Amino acid sequence: MGRPNLYFQKIEKKNLCIGCGMCEALYEGNVKMELSEDGFFKPVLKNIEKNIQYAPIRKVCPGINIQIGNNSNKKEKGVWGKILSVYKGNSTHQETRLKASSGGIISELAAFLLEEGIVNGVLQVGGDENNYTKNELKVSRSRNDVISCASSRYAPAVIFSEIVKIFEREKNDKFCFVGKPCDISGLCNFLEVYPQYKNRIVLTIGIFCAGLPSFNATKKLIDSFNPKLPIKGLKYRGNGWPGYFSFQDFDEEAYKMTYNDSWGKVLGKNIHMRCKICPDGIGLQADLAVGDAWDTKDGYPDFAEKEGESLIASRTEVGEKILQEAFRLKYINIEKIDESNLRKMQPYQYNRRIYVGVRILAYMIAKVCVLNFKGLSLYNNTKKAEKKRLIHEFLGTIKRSIKK
Repeated sequence: MGRPNLYFQKIEKKNLCIGCGMCEALYEGNVKMELSEDGFFKPVLKNIEKNIQYAPIRKVCPGINIQIGNNSNKKEKGVWGKILSVYKGNSTHQETRLKASSGGIISELAAFLLEEGIVNGVLQVGGDENNYTKNELKVSRSRNDVISCASSRYAPAVIFSEIVKIFEREKNDKFCFVGKPCDISGLCNFLEVYPQYKNRIVLTIGIFCAGLPSFNATKKLIDSFNPKLPIKGLKYRGNGWPGYFSFQDFDEEAYKMTYNDSWGKVLGKNIHMRCKICPDGIGLQADLAVGDAWDTKDGYPDFAEKEGESLIASRTEVGEKILQEAFRLKYINIEKIDESNLRKMQPYQYNRRIYVGVRILAYMIAKVCVLNFKGLSLYNNTKKAEKKRLIHEFLGTIKRSIKK
C-alpha cells in the first residue's frame, strides 16, 4: 500500500512523466490525463483513495522503467541492440508508400497482418481531422483504418488510457501494437505485471524516435502562417518522403513547410525533458524496429523529396518470420543490408546511444533520483564516445536539469 498521489507528483516533479496514460488505465476513475499549459499530457488526480496500491504504476511507468533482458530473445547488445537482420524496403502499394512517413513498411505490415487473419486488430495512434490535439490509441480493423493512421505525429498522444478496456472488451482478439520505443517499454512493463494479457499481442513494431515535441511547438508552426482558424487536416509528414508539415485553414487555403524547417528548426528543439535522457530511440524491445533509411552525406541526412524508403531492424524470430511472409506474399519489397549501414542512415541515433549514459547519470545526480534502466549497455556504449564531449554532455544535462 502507499500514497499514489505522492508518487505521481514525484514522477511529474522530476519531469519524468511522458503522458502515456498508463496511470489512467491502472487507476480508473482516480487519474485523468489532461493537456497542460506546457503542451504535454499529464495525469490529474481525481478522488484518490488513501489505501489504493501504487505498486503497479511504480513498476509499469515507462518514464522510469526500461528493462531489457527479461526475455533472453530480446537481450540487448551494443549500440543497436539485438538484431537478427537489417533491411531497407517499402510497401508495394503505392498509396501506402506515398501517405506513410517513409517507405510505408509499418502500415503495410499492419495491413498484411489484418488481411491474412494473423491479427484481429492493430493498436496504433491516430489523430482527429479537425483537432490536432486529439492523438490517441485506435484499434484499426482494416487497411483503410491503418492508412488513416499513417504518417508520423510529432506531438503528444494518450496511448494506454483504454488498454485494459480494449483487452477486456475484445477477449479473444489478437493484436499488433505499433508505437514509439517508450510505448513499447510501457507495454512490456504492463504485460510483466499483468501476464494474463501476454498472449493477446502477436507482434510489436517500434518506431525510431528522436523525441516528443510539445503541442506548443505545433501551435508555433501553425501561427507562423497566420492562418484563419480553426485549421484541419494537419499532417507532420507523409504524401512524399520525408513529406511536408501541412494543413488547411478555415477557408480551405493550404499551407506547408519542409521537414527540415518544421522538425529541424521548431519541433525538434521543443522536445520533452525526459526525451533528452532517453536510452532507447530505436525500439530495442520491439520485434521489429522501423525508421527512415536516410541517404546521408557528411553525416547529415538528405531531406530532398523522393520515394520513401524504410529502414527495418528485425530483432526477434517472430518479427523476422512475419517480415519474410509479407515479402513472400508481395506486400512489401525488402533488401538485406549490412548492419554497418545503421550508423550511416541514423547518425543521430548512434550518437544519442553513446552519449545518453552520461546524460542519465547527470540527471539522476541533479534530480536526486534513481531510474530503473537495465540491460541497455549504457556503460559499454559510453566507451565509444569522445571524452571532451562526454564532459560537455554531463555538465549541460546538469544545467538543464537544475533549470527545469
